Amino acid sequence: MSRSQAFFAALAILAAAFFVSLIVAVVGERFGGTRVDLTEDHTFTLSPGSRHIVGKLDEPVTLEFFVSRSDVKLRPYLESYSRRVETLLREYAAASKGKVKLVITDPKPDTKEEQRAQRQNLGAMNTPNGAAYLGLTAQQADTVKAIAFLDPTREKFLEYDLSKLIASVARLERPKLALISTLAITNTAPQGGDQQPGAADVLLAELGQTFEVITVNNQATELPKGVAVVALVHPHHLSDKLAYAVDQFLLNGGAVFAAVDPLSRYQKFQQGGMPFMVAPMALGASSDPALLRGWGVSVEMDAVSGDSQRSVPIRGSRNQPVQYPPAFSVGAESLSKESPLTSDLRELAFMEASEITLISGAEKRLKMDILIALNGPTTGAAATQIANAGPFEKVALGFKADGRPRILAASVTGTFTTAFPNGVAADEKDKTPKAGPDHLKESKKPGRLLVVADSDFMLDPFTVRQRQLNGQMVMEELNDNLKFVLSSLETLGGSDELVTLRSKGTSIRPFQRVVALEREAQKEYQAKLDEIEKRLEEANNKVNEISRRSGGDLSKGLIITPEMQREIDKFQKEAATLSEERRQIRRGLSENVNALGRKLAIFNLLVGPLLAGLFGLLYFLSRRRKAA
Repeated sequence: MSRSQAFFAALAILAAAFFVSLIVAVVGERFGGTRVDLTEDHTFTLSPGSRHIVGKLDEPVTLEFFVSRSDVKLRPYLESYSRRVETLLREYAAASKGKVKLVITDPKPDTKEEQRAQRQNLGAMNTPNGAAYLGLTAQQADTVKAIAFLDPTREKFLEYDLSKLIASVARLERPKLALISTLAITNTAPQGGDQQPGAADVLLAELGQTFEVITVNNQATELPKGVAVVALVHPHHLSDKLAYAVDQFLLNGGAVFAAVDPLSRYQKFQQGGMPFMVAPMALGASSDPALLRGWGVSVEMDAVSGDSQRSVPIRGSRNQPVQYPPAFSVGAESLSKESPLTSDLRELAFMEASEITLISGAEKRLKMDILIALNGPTTGAAATQIANAGPFEKVALGFKADGRPRILAASVTGTFTTAFPNGVAADEKDKTPKAGPDHLKESKKPGRLLVVADSDFMLDPFTVRQRQLNGQMVMEELNDNLKFVLSSLETLGGSDELVTLRSKGTSIRPFQRVVALEREAQKEYQAKLDEIEKRLEEANNKVNEISRRSGGDLSKGLIITPEMQREIDKFQKEAATLSEERRQIRRGLSENVNALGRKLAIFNLLVGPLLAGLFGLLYFLSRRRKAA
């Protein structure tokens, strides 16, 4: 093969490589071809749980992605994120085998598309050219649900949010929630004329939008049929049969939310006092943690957690505000950023909460994911007996910080063991426990348990307050307690696949080299930039000073002397020079970054042809060696 033939062969290989890559790109974009996801957290790949959700859809679901891209444009970072969302939505459509239809809609101002976006209450962002949208609706038959705004700050939970939306719109009936509590919590109308607000009226009303809530008396003998979630709120004095039913429900793969409390202030209120007043010591107010201990989870009942730095003032025995450490709030630093239940929350408040641990040996079969934890040098505990006796002033003075971290809320999964190894007694006459043919000693299916070491925190007096607005009484949230409870129960009530979804990485990755270059440039130029800023300010001050000496404002055309004009021109020229110098320095701050960008662009442009040329050369040398 001659040199000219070798050249043309390499050129042909380059052209072929270019056209093959172009065809692959076009076909992949048009028909959703196979992609390779090389990101660390498989950011652009659907999880098995999401694939199962769309794979088992009985009826088609239409996803309509409202994104402004023509007449009104999103900000650059939102536009970039919209492409990330669209890519993932196409993955859902491809995995559904035709059950998920994706529609991309650009809601231009004053069009039917914008009116449709407004009817679905999608969030509109004001721009000079009109309203911009970045939202999503899911529709199956007549059921439509929406994500009003796809927030880039929730990117790591994007797949979770999308799968949750699809699962919720595909659910034909509200799941049943069995709420079991020793407290006076009920969704039945009061008899007679007693219309006093209950302990959880707002909570029950909010839950009623998602669940069919069934309040179960603690002396019941069984759970309602078809229950999806069991909520234990300050469980105490449960009948053995009801406790056994909950036990077997969990071991059969059920979902249980347990809010247990070493000292329920609302129970003390039921015992005849105000929630924050002292009740007789004979009247205990602790939950019964026996069920949880049987499952392998321990909630401390002999001490209440506290934090002297995060305490909130409550009314003491003298009707004066008291900083009471066991009444505290926690912020973002105490909330898990890896859980969609807590990542968006700002503040939660607790009243005499306990702490959660796994019983020794249970860690071999159970996994505990911490959702809320109390950390820091000012954390500590007080004995439940002392806190129950009060008064708050005395308990606060005796509070001692130990700095030990305490888990306040956690999600527990794995293989649970029964709290009734021998079964339960058949009736009141025969107290001998007996195990039936369907008795489970350990989990038959993976169970789901979410534990919170406080029960007061979810009741209305601790979550909302009444406020008058435009002549009407409205409820205003005091904190994020209600959001946390609702999200937790909704997640537990969702599909098993939804619960298994975890946070993923973000497509927005830090460029470490760029950050380093910016930091070096800042060090190099900052001192000089500061000096120029100082001199520029002095020059401008000189001009203003001359203006004052002239007896007025230069902008009003007052007459000044030639000497003053020359002085003004001098300082204005100096200010212009300094401004230009400042502009050059600021340009230099990003010059190295821009140079790196240009090098990368050239590298990306040449690397394909160079690799193809290299392979062509190797092929030519190989053929030549064989010919020789």
